[in-house]
Amino acid sequence: MLRDKLIKYCSAICAVLFLFSGCDDLLTTPPLDKIADDLWWADKSQVGMMVDNCYAQLWGDYEVAYHDCMTDNATHRSDAIVQVGNGTFDTQNGFVSDQWRYSAIAQLNYVLDGIEKSKENLSDNEYRQFKAQVRFIRAFNYYHMLFYFGDIPLITKTLTVAESRETSRQPRAEVLAFVLKELEESLVDIETVPVTESGRVNRDVINAFLCRVNLYEKNYDKALQHADAVINTGKYELFDSYENLFRPQTDGATKEVIFERQYSSPLYVHDLNRNLSPSSSVYTGWTRVLPLQDFVDEYECINGHPYHDCESLGCEYVQKRKEIETDTRRGEYEFRDPRLVVTIQYPFWEWKVDGVVKSVYGVDDPASRDYTQSATHATGYLLTKWVDLRGVNADRDRAEKNMTILRYGDILLMKAEALIETNQNPDEAVRLINEIRERAGMLPVSAGTQDEIRRALRHERRIETAFEGLRYFDIIRWRIAGQVKPGKAYGARMKAISENMDHKFMEDRFWDDKMYLFPIPQSARDVNPNLTQNPGW
Repeated sequence: MLRDKLIKYCSAICAVLFLFSGCDDLLTTPPLDKIADDLWWADKSQVGMMVDNCYAQLWGDYEVAYHDCMTDNATHRSDAIVQVGNGTFDTQNGFVSDQWRYSAIAQLNYVLDGIEKSKENLSDNEYRQFKAQVRFIRAFNYYHMLFYFGDIPLITKTLTVAESRETSRQPRAEVLAFVLKELEESLVDIETVPVTESGRVNRDVINAFLCRVNLYEKNYDKALQHADAVINTGKYELFDSYENLFRPQTDGATKEVIFERQYSSPLYVHDLNRNLSPSSSVYTGWTRVLPLQDFVDEYECINGHPYHDCESLGCEYVQKRKEIETDTRRGEYEFRDPRLVVTIQYPFWEWKVDGVVKSVYGVDDPASRDYTQSATHATGYLLTKWVDLRGVNADRDRAEKNMTILRYGDILLMKAEALIETNQNPDEAVRLINEIRERAGMLPVSAGTQDEIRRALRHERRIETAFEGLRYFDIIRWRIAGQVKPGKAYGARMKAISENMDHKFMEDRFWDDKMYLFPIPQSARDVNPNLTQNPGW
């Protein structure tokens, strides 16, 4: 597995990264004068190590679990992410600057140049495999930058510091054409020389990402082509448990995951156990990610209709929820889409292991460390998705759950969306949506108009892929941010806030259409005056 090699090379990589530590954070290359290139790149094992290290430039825990916090799904305890979420960010926002990933591009260009220098020391298969993997990772980074910023510099080779500060922005369409060409050419090389090692870029990974890019860019026929290329391999299927798909105990044991960032304790870890969990838990958590009431409301009644329609529809569960309501049990979370309880921790949610309650999320309990009068930032909701419920305190900052980047469930939803938007096979789109719902334990949706099926698809994407780093991309590409982002953001209803159980007010949120593109970071423009700014910023 790739993660085993990453651990093996950990010390060596740290030594190499020391050489990178003096780099400009924006557009510059590693300091080539401090590495003996001819000697380094002549060693095939060192070339492999450099390629392995490029995988650190893919999405990890931060991108996957945190990026929904700049959407209508959640807020966060970091001011920079909060500002993006509520619309108060500007050109100096740290989260925005983090997305300007030219230090990653510099490293990837450096490795690609090194692979060319190593060509005579590699077999043709090794050369093509190494190059395809790094080109994919570079295209992956470029696509996300062009999505966030629009026109961006397109840099495909190592540059001197002076050269990097003279670059300018190329049109978005030109960068997109480059991304698609890189992915398609990498696909040819990977198909010719298959990669079989777990955790590496392979044919299915590239096809899955090409499906995503083409869908986001409204190239629906191409999206369908690449979705079918993955589906028709017959290698993938929905895992039988939505919850366990996101627990570390099933890593490597599911046919649903197509591509993931791999971790292995104790050397290659992340800290989501600590950052997502409540103070009362075994991890004495830091409660970084704070889901909002609007997102919780999206979870349907188990009967398959919107939760807020229960009363008007005379739903049988209205009375049942009232009957089970107590000071330590909230009826509103019962008889809902089963994905709610395995995604969100809500007031008095029980942390169970093998049926034994280990702790209770006590935001409304004065005796609890979670009590909201002490934790004033709390929305009353936390994530349980991605958390290892079976860990011990020492695992709080050494979580090893692999972070999913591409999975089969998303492929099915992306294919369904492409079918809906082309309006060519609505029955198949509904069937794909219902495959996802059946795994979740929800009743099927019925065929209807294109708009009705589209609404069903968008609901399903929000619930099924919550906190997998995708919601922001969805609301931007669907151009619905002006509908879902502005307004007052609320948390749960809690007696600690009001005896009448009012929902906790969190913040006012704002939206301006200029926010469909992030501003070019001021720090980048300070270094390079050739970088123009996006409109309105």
